[in-house]
Order: sequence, then C-alpha cells, then structure tokens
Amino acid sequence: ERSTWLAERSTVDHRRGWLTPRLVMLTLTIILLGAAAGLAGALILPKTYGARAEILYSASQPQQGGDPLQQGRELSTQLVLLKSRAVLGPVAQKQGRRYEDLDKDVSVSVLENSNVIQVEARGSTEPVALQTLQAITNGYLPLSGQTSGVVRNLGTQLAEARQNTAQLQTRIPQLVSAVLAGTANQTTLDDARAQLTASQDREKALQARIDEITLTGQAGPAAQVLTPPYSLPDPVSPQPLIATGIGALVGAIVAGTMLAVGSRRADQ
Repeated sequence: ERSTWLAERSTVDHRRGWLTPRLVMLTLTIILLGAAAGLAGALILPKTYGARAEILYSASQPQQGGDPLQQGRELSTQLVLLKSRAVLGPVAQKQGRRYEDLDKDVSVSVLENSNVIQVEARGSTEPVALQTLQAITNGYLPLSGQTSGVVRNLGTQLAEARQNTAQLQTRIPQLVSAVLAGTANQTTLDDARAQLTASQDREKALQARIDEITLTGQAGPAAQVLTPPYSLPDPVSPQPLIATGIGALVGAIVAGTMLAVGSRRADQ
C-alpha cells in the first residue's frame, strides 16, 4: 500500500512540476508579443478614414386607415436608393472607380426610433472620404425629392379612378342603346350612371387632397441634410486597441495550445 501511495504521489508531483515559473513567463511573453504585433500592424498598415452625415427623411405620415408600416417601408426604400447605382454610379465614375468598390466603402443605416438616415463613407484620406460623402449626398437629395410617398400613392389612386371613369363613360351610351333596343334593363343603366357619379366624385376628392398637400408644402422636400458631412476624428481602420486585443487573443491561443501539449506530455 505504501508503495502504491508513493507512486500516486510521485505522479501528482510530476503533473504539478511541469507548470514551472519559466513556462508561465514564456506563456505571458507569447501573449505580450501577440499584443505588440497587433499594435505594430495597426500602426504600420495604411489607414482608412471616414466621414459621416445625417439626413432627415420626411416619410409620409399614416392617415386614418393607413398602413402603420408605411414609414418603415419608405425609409428602407431610401436606404436602397442611397446605395443604388443611380446615386453611387456617377460618383464612382468621377473617381475612376468601379461601382462595386465604392459600394463597399459606403454604409447607411436608420438611427433607432427616428426618420434620420446616417450615411458614412470611407477613403484613404480625410479629404477623400469627405468629398466622396458630399458627392453622394448631392446626388441623393434630388432623387429623394421627386415625389413624396403620400403624393405618389394618391397619384396612383387618381389614375385608377380616371381610368374607371373613362370606362363607365364609354359603357353608358352602349347601355342606353341596349335599353332602347330592349336587350338591357333600366336598372343596369341606372347602376352604371351611379357608379360614374361616384367615380367622378372620387377623382375630385383625390385631386383636392393632392392640391392641398402640394400647397401646404407637405409633399417636400422629402429629404434634407440634418448634419452636413464631417470627418470622423479617428481612422476607421485599423484601430490600435482592437488590433492589440486581437493580437493578444492570438497569443493566448498559441500559449494555450502549448500548455495543453505540455499537460499531455506530463500525463504520459
């Protein structure tokens, strides 16, 4: 029994003995070297600078019976427009770049619980990033202000009402002839005339609503610059703190692997 106890104690001591102060120092050194390498890389690699602007988009307000999700859909449409070829294409062409390359350097988002769109552009220098963002903003604003969502929807409804009115105006003389010939009854003709009156009234109401929005200025501008383009104080990438943290993490992984290997060897 004593010999067995001595063997087990020897094994425990052997396992404890492999984790020497020297190995601990080596582990810490690897982690520090990783952090230093990450920091050095962040300082040496070419920097990317950023510029930012905020745009206030006047999304249509839901009317009674309207879709409460209308604002969200309109804002999503504006994000797509900002990243589209219609806006970025001319800017990329002027800079001698491909649209796909410029698209990667531009990000857009809606600030939480607001109608404010944040636009960010990146470039090799602060002036380049700022000029790029200014060109994007200048190209976007005219497109966003063509028509507001409310006027666009009302215009679609007005066109449908006019088409319906034209069809009824064509149909009624045909029904009059049919009634006189005895091939249609008077009730059908009266219903068509009532539908024509209702369609004409709808046209007038829709047109009056469009005129009201236009006169009161509710139709635009759809978007306006809330915060003009400005340069970000620090480079967007590489970021020294993040690079240092990644380097330290890589060093910790390497050191952990070494410790795991050393532990297995100690068990053998």
